[in-house]
Amino acid sequence: MKRILSIFKRDVKSGARDFLLLYIILAPVIIAIGLRFFIPSVNAISFQFALDEKLNSEVFEAFDRYGKVEALKGRSAIEDRVNKIDDIVGITENAAGKYTVVLEGNEKESSRYIAQQILNKLEGKTTGIAASFSDIGARMSSVAVYGTSALIVLAIILSGMVIGLNIVEEKESQTMSALSVSPMRRMEFILGKSLIGLLLPVAETIIVLWAAGITDINLVMILAMTVASSLVAIIMGFLMGVLSSNQIAAIANMKFLLLIVSASFIGAVVLPENLQVFLYWSPMYWSTIGLTEIVVNSAGWGNILQYTLWIIALTIIIFFIFRRKIVKGLT
Repeated sequence: MKRILSIFKRDVKSGARDFLLLYIILAPVIIAIGLRFFIPSVNAISFQFALDEKLNSEVFEAFDRYGKVEALKGRSAIEDRVNKIDDIVGITENAAGKYTVVLEGNEKESSRYIAQQILNKLEGKTTGIAASFSDIGARMSSVAVYGTSALIVLAIILSGMVIGLNIVEEKESQTMSALSVSPMRRMEFILGKSLIGLLLPVAETIIVLWAAGITDINLVMILAMTVASSLVAIIMGFLMGVLSSNQIAAIANMKFLLLIVSASFIGAVVLPENLQVFLYWSPMYWSTIGLTEIVVNSAGWGNILQYTLWIIALTIIIFFIFRRKIVKGLT
């Protein structure tokens, strides 16, 4: 165990020294922080209402169906809230018990219209325009959903590439040749190198979710999917390392691997369901499906188990296909 941990520490130190490795490690986090500025907030995509707390529960329920509702005490508090920078409509009652809409004057036309329509419906009035509303179940923007899923997949793949680049560095420094005469067993070397490919994606997944502002998800599910997906990235990392004689060759192989992963991700997002059968061979396709469902809170443990089994089964097949090349390259 001590030898395994020493290899892991060596890889971490190597990543901190090498600019390319450091960039690969930090890239998903940096992109996630940038993505946060493009994700519309809840306030930007829904209506907001400031209601007088003396209004009855029926009024609150009616407005709550169409947007975010704040309860405030008295007209002065509502006016203060409406005068703030965001787009919000105030609702109160006058002395005669009639509903009153409080506006600053610069609200969107849609905000004013929806408030009046809700009040007309409550009072039993009809207008010349019939309006109907439906809930399509969207709770998060597509930018947030697919952007976050893509960044987690990217973090997983780049972690495998870190393994590959570290192996290339070991080869260039002749460390690989010294393994045959050292007391370290080959399995210890493999486990030590694999450790960063497991821990780094888990850490980056948590950071990406935090940076993107996505916290209302099942963390156990997403970590299980991340760990399962990391297995194939580890194998690809070892393969990239043993096939590449230097960093330039490793970067070329890395581009090819990213092309395959990108095709799997885009296919899972864009292709109709009946054509996605042509992507079943790719473990990253199942990772994309699973991660996306987890982010939108539509995944059950049965689905996650199914996707995980697909990933593990395909990873085992890939391992046996490239096993000889990897073993030969490590000797």
